[in-house]
Formats: sequence, C-alpha cells, structure tokens
Amino acid sequence: MRIERIHNGIVLDHIKAGVGIEILKLFPTEILRTKIDYASYVESPSMTTKDIIKIENIDVNPETLMKLALLSPSITISIIRNGQVQEKITPEIPPVVEGVITCTNPKCVTLRENYLISRFRVAWSEAGKIRKQCAYCEHITK
Repeated sequence: MRIERIHNGIVLDHIKAGVGIEILKLFPTEILRTKIDYASYVESPSMTTKDIIKIENIDVNPETLMKLALLSPSITISIIRNGQVQEKITPEIPPVVEGVITCTNPKCVTLRENYLISRFRVAWSEAGKIRKQCAYCEHITK
C-alpha cells in the first residue's frame, strides 16, 4: 500500500494506533467526497505503531484541534499548500475544556439540562493518560 502526497490539505501524523477512525468522525461528512488516505498501525520508530491520515482540500479550526489533542495527545498536524508543508502544529490540551466532551455519568445534570454547556477539567494522570473530570458531577470520563 502506498500513501500518496497531497497538494493542499492536512496530514494528521503520530496518531495513537487505532484512534484514527475516531478522529475521522470529527470531520464533516462532506470530506468523504474528497481524497482521504488512512493508514492504521503503521510501524514508527518513535511510537512503535501509529495511525496516519491525509485529507485533501480541508482545513482545521481551533475547536477541532482541541478535540484531536484530546483523542491523541501525540498528534501532529501538517498544513499542506502547493505540495509543501506550510505549517506544523502540535495542539496543546487546555486545563479546562467546554462544550467538547459529553459526560458519561447518566446522573449528570448536563444530560438533563440542555442549556448547560459541558465543562471538564483536563490533566495528565500518574499513568501518563489524559484525565477528564466533569466540573458538574466530578465523574471521570474515559
């Protein structure tokens, strides 16, 4: 299998292996009408295995960058213009995330009161994973 270069678009690299399919769900369904290269569990010297996604003719907004970082903290985004890397972004995870994650606690007030915007405190755990805690019910979401 060969993944081709793209002329304009984005390259999502250093994605945690197996998470690429979840990342593709973040983009609107219109991208399904453009060229997408997706490789999963690719060997990598720095990560053992990783996923890679290339999407032609699309840009990313700051909200999507935050979601990408939450799904795969090691992700890098390369903006491609005229066949060259225009910019390389490594998104950072803010300490508080609003309106991005939904609480998985069935008793959380945010699930009953639609006017409330979800709010999570985000931090690294001792195990090196991202810990997302609901600011309303203090439930930790995986």
